[in-house]
Amino acid sequence: MKIPAVPVVVATLLSAAVFAASLNAQTAAPSPALPPPGLDDPGVQAGPPPAASSAAPADAPKPDLRPLTLPAMKSGDSRMGRPADEPEVSIRQQGDNTVQEYSRNGRVYMVVVTPRHGPQQTYMVDPQGQWVDERGQRRATPTLYKVLEWGKSPPATRPDEGAVAAPASSSSR
Repeated sequence: MKIPAVPVVVATLLSAAVFAASLNAQTAAPSPALPPPGLDDPGVQAGPPPAASSAAPADAPKPDLRPLTLPAMKSGDSRMGRPADEPEVSIRQQGDNTVQEYSRNGRVYMVVVTPRHGPQQTYMVDPQGQWVDERGQRRATPTLYKVLEWGKSPPATRPDEGAVAAPASSSSR
């Protein structure tokens, strides 16, 4: 079997070029870094201002810098994130906790519980009456598995697992 000469020559030249490039890439010596300035060094002095030729021409129109008057907004405009009516807040003490209930149109939408010691807890209610967190997500319910229970006997083994089954007791005494 004869190997064509052209692919062998191309592969040899390509590998030589890669090898030479890697040698050249590592030969550049880094330039020495400047020493840090002294503690009493005044630093760089400010230079003269730039020439006046970069200024705007005198015949350019001046911009109107008067403040703009915006249209008045209603206090209940819901497009600006403000509700149409103000919420009713009822504050009550429940043990050591202060409970604030926020309601609108007779429906509670947020409950804030502030314990005497510890962080404040906020509970939100969506329009369907489900509890949600501050971002509108329902609370995650973790999956719980019973791994071990104290005070119970271990489960009985089946006969095919190698354990000998206990004989059934007879009640003919």
